[in-house]
Amino acid sequence: MAATTKRNFTTGNKDPTSVVLAHILRENAHANAPNAPFVYFFDENEKSFRHLSFADFRDRSYAFAAALNDLGYNTNNQREGKEDQEEKKLSIRLGDSPELLIALTGAVLSGTKVQSSKTEGEFLSAKSFGALVHSSFSGKAGEMVGAHEPIAVGPAGLKEKVVHWEVLMNAYGNGEEDASTSGGMSSSSENEAVFYFNSTEKGEGAETLFKYGERAAKAMELRREDVVMIGVPLLHAMGFGFGALGAMMAGARIMVPGTCDGVVDDSVKIDRAGNAKRALMSSISNSRSDSSGSVSEEAVTAMVSDMHIVKALREEDGNRALLKNVRTGLVKVGGGANVGEHAPVDMLGVPFVTVGKMK
Repeated sequence: MAATTKRNFTTGNKDPTSVVLAHILRENAHANAPNAPFVYFFDENEKSFRHLSFADFRDRSYAFAAALNDLGYNTNNQREGKEDQEEKKLSIRLGDSPELLIALTGAVLSGTKVQSSKTEGEFLSAKSFGALVHSSFSGKAGEMVGAHEPIAVGPAGLKEKVVHWEVLMNAYGNGEEDASTSGGMSSSSENEAVFYFNSTEKGEGAETLFKYGERAAKAMELRREDVVMIGVPLLHAMGFGFGALGAMMAGARIMVPGTCDGVVDDSVKIDRAGNAKRALMSSISNSRSDSSGSVSEEAVTAMVSDMHIVKALREEDGNRALLKNVRTGLVKVGGGANVGEHAPVDMLGVPFVTVGKMK
């Protein structure tokens, strides 16, 4: 059995979180195999799971960081008041997808403040420096007051007033080298990323999210061979902090089980339990055990979940077989971020460590 990660990235570390994340990406076990799969996601067009390599994920994260820097998110004009500087937030309205994970990672690297909203109305009324949206929402986002046209993920005409995601990626395509030489990666503690998940006032600093990730990696004993399925929203401390950053710290891989097209529709309730089940079914159908008992690289071995997903999967007969490769998990049971405060929650025979405080 491979050893779990022992490195403490945050304890006693006074480096800015951007520098800490750069170390994590550099030391990530997958850096030794940059073309190996790192992020698995569902392709709605092909109706199957695809993957993004570690090299693509790393380079695109650095490219987005450099782009944010050039757009002015971390340039403090002396004539700007404190309130103006605090409003230099990137508003994001994008569904779970590789692009969203890249954007959040790039925000940490560049020290950019990120804001998300629960509803379309709240998003459009929030003050921000600019927006990242799906192209289907770019028309409305273009009406927001900002310093640049909305960055749009997905198909958009060349004449539309947007900053095309792929054009942006190609423009800053030198990845880590481009970010470090152009100043795209923040090295100042004054430009620490803050994440205002579904809030305009209460934010969580990147350092806090890193601590969540470290707790998650330790609680689940994550290792390089693991594939961590993040069933909860990425635009949430549980999804990005405990889930994505926890996996990165351990060198584990990530699976995003949703439709992954980035579209957000307030009128459609996301079936996260159904998404998780589909991902587990794909994981089972594609997994193959060898003589040593190890499974294929696509098999989900850890889950980051909430009680809605756990209860829904437990209610259906036959779902136990879907978890044959799953050995551990986290489950959000209430408010707060305490890990393991309650007895583990049984997920069809797999003990899930609790996060939060039950009512």
